[in-house]
Amino acid sequence: MAAPPLTSLPSPEHYKHPDVNFNIPLPLTFETRRVRLTPFIPTIHGEAFYSGFQADPDFARYFPMSFPTYATFLDFFETYIRSDPASVLFTIIDKTKTNGDENNNLKDCVAGIIGLLHSSPLNRSLEIGPVIVLPPFQRTFVSSNAIGLLLKYVLNVPSEGGLGFRRVVWTANPDNMASVKAAERMGFKQEGVMRWTWCLPPDKAGKKAGNERGDACGRDSILLSLCWDDWENGGKEQVDKLIERV
Repeated sequence: MAAPPLTSLPSPEHYKHPDVNFNIPLPLTFETRRVRLTPFIPTIHGEAFYSGFQADPDFARYFPMSFPTYATFLDFFETYIRSDPASVLFTIIDKTKTNGDENNNLKDCVAGIIGLLHSSPLNRSLEIGPVIVLPPFQRTFVSSNAIGLLLKYVLNVPSEGGLGFRRVVWTANPDNMASVKAAERMGFKQEGVMRWTWCLPPDKAGKKAGNERGDACGRDSILLSLCWDDWENGGKEQVDKLIERV
């Protein structure tokens, strides 16, 4: 997704409150003993996340969007996440890195971001994404805890504290097998390939479309899902084990 032309951003005061603007109810935080998810607030979490994101130039090679500056990242968040009532973004906090004072150790404990997209209460379905775990926190407990927290909230039934949704989707770049394997480890199953799902920004390689269909290169996406019957037939227990894994 190419960022739109940068316009005037809301004032810093605008960002001091979560103002989640989401079409399903959410607790203020999701939490395991090692990870906490809290609504992404740029004035609190933005710079810590963006500095980690920019540290490795090759880190974002599979992403279908670009954030060449901090302002373009804020614009993406405002335009495609906060202003969309079917989407919400969370900051992933590694509680083991807070040293008892999270606010003064944000650069050490902000492990990434994770979102919910295309939420449909009518159809009881949504997508988990984007999932961006910063390089120092990859191959740790962070990813399984963050994804697992959202899966438990979405797929558990209301008597268990969840929403009772029926379907959760995950999409991935076909070249990013690490993302596909991460989803499969959490219980997602491949359904197929969706063709021409993205118009990419100029710095991203892809395939060319025909004449008069725009200059941007395109990209396909692998589609995976985890549904309520998968969840109730061993999926929930699998996720619980991954969350607790040392």
